Amino acid sequence: MNVSPTSIYTTSAIHKIDEQADLILTRLNESEKQTMLENRSYSEMLKERTGHHLLLTAHRGTGPTSVFGSSFPDKYLPENTLQAIKAAILQGADAIEIDIFKSGDGKVVVTHDDEIWRNAFQVERSGIQLPEGETTESYLVGQKTVEELKRIPLGRNGETMPTLAEVMELVNDANQTLTLYGKNTIILNIELKDAGAVNETLDLLADDLDGHASAPLESIVFCSFKHEALKELKEKAEQRGMSGINIAPGIKTADLFGKDNMNPDFSLKDPNAGYHPQAMDNLRKLVEGNDFQGYDGILWDLREPIVDLAVTGNKAIHASTSDFRQYADNRDFSHLLLELSNRVDTFFKCDNVDDARKVLLESSILLNGIGIQMMYKQNSTGEDYFYFYRPNDQQDTSAILQTGAKKPIAYSKLERN
Repeated sequence: MNVSPTSIYTTSAIHKIDEQADLILTRLNESEKQTMLENRSYSEMLKERTGHHLLLTAHRGTGPTSVFGSSFPDKYLPENTLQAIKAAILQGADAIEIDIFKSGDGKVVVTHDDEIWRNAFQVERSGIQLPEGETTESYLVGQKTVEELKRIPLGRNGETMPTLAEVMELVNDANQTLTLYGKNTIILNIELKDAGAVNETLDLLADDLDGHASAPLESIVFCSFKHEALKELKEKAEQRGMSGINIAPGIKTADLFGKDNMNPDFSLKDPNAGYHPQAMDNLRKLVEGNDFQGYDGILWDLREPIVDLAVTGNKAIHASTSDFRQYADNRDFSHLLLELSNRVDTFFKCDNVDDARKVLLESSILLNGIGIQMMYKQNSTGEDYFYFYRPNDQQDTSAILQTGAKKPIAYSKLERN
């Protein structure tokens, strides 16, 4: 059934632009500050065990939700919203990853897709059935003003698309508390999805740097698969006197293994395939040639050669996942990340900071412990249980960079089954 866009925009008070509500979303109250600080202490434990080289980055806040369809499990907050980003901050995230586009009135907004139907709540994901009066040409972020976008619900509780300015305000507020307590500030990882948003983004950064000392450029990392746009960003930033801007270009599976080795679903035709012969030379020219900060690759694609490239060039690795929440059932990701963090600064873009941190902490204990250890867990029903573990039984994880980590089934597909 078609829905009138007027009815979407005006039928519920939760969809109105409410300045007081926005202020609450972009600020932490005293209870939230304490929760953030407590969870940051757990992140610091992980850093101590990984030589302070592993940073947990919240992917789209608390993970992608558009992959579940027109609605999603009620335990999840809609991706890239202030609610999801605040939840990740409270979990103690070291960094927050967001995606940006430019609206029709020239504002930078936070969303993974230009196609509104990919994120709007209870809108069919293929774009075949759109609200009445809308077409695939009109129902785009770039065709709507911020005011119009703010009237489109992204979640069951009326969550809406934030602006980049609002996200920066929220992160800056959290960073003021972290700075006060001598903690590392949250890094904002901005994925440039819209090549046309470079100037507007730099305008925001310039304004923010003037007004908020808690958001220095070194606390922001840009990434994108639009490499030419990243080069433009760096050049224009330097023209404005913004030196040292951090950029990690997105590396596609095809960039590493070659298009001939790819299936239509982006999987490898040969799971044991190695990198394309020219891949490392191409990446070196891209990253070192443009003085970029590091490499942003999919976790399951990372192998020894790209890690060696990062080590020799003193670059960072950004290891991305998408729709992977079943951390407790998969050790490959933790073994790979612990091996990476032994060599380079590693940003892990994960769907749930708390879950990932627990498994990584436990894995680091199991791999580096001495003698027989008694371990504690809660099972799926919340019951406590203990077990004994001998670390010497654990395999050497250094070999995982030779073969790569085994990619799990997407969590949304498990949910549907």
